[in-house]
Amino acid sequence: MNRESELDRFKELNLSVIASAHGYEIDKKKSTRHSVLMSNGADKIIVSQNGQHYVYCSVHDSASNGTAIDFSQKVIEPGCSLGRVRQLLRPFLGAGYLSSIQQEYAGRFAAEIKPSTTDIAGVAARYSRFVPIAQFHAYLCDVRGIPFDLLQSDRLQGRLRHSPSQGSIVFPHWGCPSGTGSNERCLVGYEIKGQGVNMFSKGGRKGLWMSAAHKSDRSLAIAESGLDAISYLAMRSKEQVRVASLSGKMNPQQPELVKSAIERMGQGSQIIAAFDNDKAGDELTQRLADLVAEVGRSDLQFKEDRAQARGADWNQVLVEEARKSGRVQAMGLSFGR
Repeated sequence: MNRESELDRFKELNLSVIASAHGYEIDKKKSTRHSVLMSNGADKIIVSQNGQHYVYCSVHDSASNGTAIDFSQKVIEPGCSLGRVRQLLRPFLGAGYLSSIQQEYAGRFAAEIKPSTTDIAGVAARYSRFVPIAQFHAYLCDVRGIPFDLLQSDRLQGRLRHSPSQGSIVFPHWGCPSGTGSNERCLVGYEIKGQGVNMFSKGGRKGLWMSAAHKSDRSLAIAESGLDAISYLAMRSKEQVRVASLSGKMNPQQPELVKSAIERMGQGSQIIAAFDNDKAGDELTQRLADLVAEVGRSDLQFKEDRAQARGADWNQVLVEEARKSGRVQAMGLSFGR
């Protein structure tokens, strides 16, 4: 076996078995046949299969992800050489050693993980390449009317990233790693917005984007896109409002995430539908009202606060206000979703 083919063999090893040999144990209640949640007490990882390769990502550190090779260099012995990786993983290529490990740690790993089109580890790896917004951002500030001081506020710190080369904005979505509706949360995808760009991360799924929470918050406003959510935040900046976004219509996992966000609000809070003023927004508004009712808290109030003009969204409202004050450039921006 040459050295390159050996590396390929490492990537095909069942990573949950390797993790079990290094202190991790499967949480069966929070795992599915496509996605396995494992914990060693201090850390939690998700193991899945992408094609022929087993991959992982850390629940707490989006930069810790990849194949068994990456797991060796980032978790088992951080910073170790590729030569040391070979020493750590070669025993697992032997049938005898692998069998003994499987017997010793039976019940602590997943014997089989079905391949899935969702690639959480790949999402985490790609997201780690984007950078925080540290300077005035032409697209957000000049074109979309978002005040720079809002971007630098503690409400949005760590909640947005961007691509310096393309200027696109990235809104990270957090959700249940296994898709089972548990309380565990990790990066599951991200929404990308830019001039002529409106897309969602390859291999990811929609969770929930949220601004930072303050103990004094008494309002939670939910919008369709991350851009609309921070636009609403800008328009209601004098209020103690927490914002969230769905990135379009709800998928099967999002209702539970929304209800969880609602349940975390304090006594007497109001839940605000800040969706677009169109048919899709009408449907989401009714769906949100239903979810508030399902939570079953009589102290909560439901409120509809959408752009007044039919067909409008909150970023259009903000841009119009910013144009009146001369804060944005007239660049012929298209507001298509």
